[in-house]
Amino acid sequence: MSEQPKRAPKNPRGTRRQRGPKGPTSRRRDGARVRALKALMAVHTGAPSQVALNRALTHPKALSSVDRRLVTTLVYGTLRHRRRLDGWIAPACRDGLRGLELEPLTVLRLGTLQMAMLSRIPSHAAVHATVEAAKALIPKRKVGFVHAVLRRLDRERPWIDDDRGGDLPPWLERRILGFAAQLDVNPAAMLEAFEASAPVHVHVFGPHRDKTIADAAKEGIELKPVAAIPGAFLLESGELFSSEVYDRRRLLAQDAASTAIAHWLDAQKDDRVADIAAGRGVKSLTLTRAGAKVYAVDLDEDKLDSAIELHQRAGCPVPEKVLCDASLTIPLDAESFDRVLVDAPCTGLGTVRRRPEIRHRRSAADIYRMSLLQARMLEASAKLVRPGGVLVFATCSFAEEEGPMLVEDFLRSHPDFRRAPLEAPWCQPMLDRRGDLRSHPLLEGMDSFYGARLLRDRPKGVEATS
Repeated sequence: MSEQPKRAPKNPRGTRRQRGPKGPTSRRRDGARVRALKALMAVHTGAPSQVALNRALTHPKALSSVDRRLVTTLVYGTLRHRRRLDGWIAPACRDGLRGLELEPLTVLRLGTLQMAMLSRIPSHAAVHATVEAAKALIPKRKVGFVHAVLRRLDRERPWIDDDRGGDLPPWLERRILGFAAQLDVNPAAMLEAFEASAPVHVHVFGPHRDKTIADAAKEGIELKPVAAIPGAFLLESGELFSSEVYDRRRLLAQDAASTAIAHWLDAQKDDRVADIAAGRGVKSLTLTRAGAKVYAVDLDEDKLDSAIELHQRAGCPVPEKVLCDASLTIPLDAESFDRVLVDAPCTGLGTVRRRPEIRHRRSAADIYRMSLLQARMLEASAKLVRPGGVLVFATCSFAEEEGPMLVEDFLRSHPDFRRAPLEAPWCQPMLDRRGDLRSHPLLEGMDSFYGARLLRDRPKGVEATS
């Protein structure tokens, strides 16, 4: 009988149990939470939530549809309810939130969100999974603190008797209520709409719109028309971002209000159009598809390169790239453009449902600061408009200082410009008493955009043409 080999002890003293090359099984299983935490930390250090979330969903590799939904829910939910979450967490920490570092606080917010607001995740599972995810990102000594606080929160459950309403800062609530009063809509309904998450809107380009919708349906994507906006649809179901129609840029994820601004310019075939602060080129693509010759102007070269790539993937002529600071001097010929679109940088208050971090980053003082920048951009851009041409000034904000007040000041100092609202039926429900475009969440769930459409009059004695 041969000698049997000795078995190695299961866990010899002084050694660690060996694991596979990818680390503990629980960490692999909770990769969605690790990515959500990384995205939240990126947002807290200045990244836009959409950029941070997109990276979390796709790098180093794309997630499954289930994990995509979980990461999205965790990131946006934590940002949207941050003030309420902090109110529950603070009493559970010995010294409150004072001195608490960003990383453990972010983990606590993520875990508390799951216990308090995601009913499909059992509390014990939320605590365990969040702590396991934390091990990949924060030091061991901080993990123990996080675990203890989450277990205390699970025992005490302070959210049960919390009857607070929304989670918007008081100054922003007052602004929203004032906005509702200006438009003569229900203030409580408007405030509730701003508290909710934003729907996904899609812009489907013509002239092959029906075929695109049919092809999307074959991929399980259901779209419902947004009555007010040409080419705008509500995504009702389906995996849009992994579809072929999206990959080929036959349609784009774009809020219906943003789509409306591009259509409101009413660019015609062969028009010369300057798209000021063009960003990544979504509006430029709409203008190009209308047959216009577009000049994309922006301070960020990476964004302009993305705009070029977007047009190439969509099979459209690429716009001329103009890299400059449009609040100073724009290096284009004066009075040489039929249409000029100024989608100015702003506080983004109209997009707080879609970018919930804005409610924590912005203050009332930012409104005045941004309006000064917008006024300079409007002044520089107006010089490009030919007599008889159209200038559209737009912001994704509902603040009066970033819209009507600024435009009124501009018109007083530029008597050759006057308001010229588009008369198309689709935009009439969106016009205020001045003739400016004002969208809001109670209109088809849109973001709150402002747009003024201005005509530059021809000198007297010169016959105008349509």
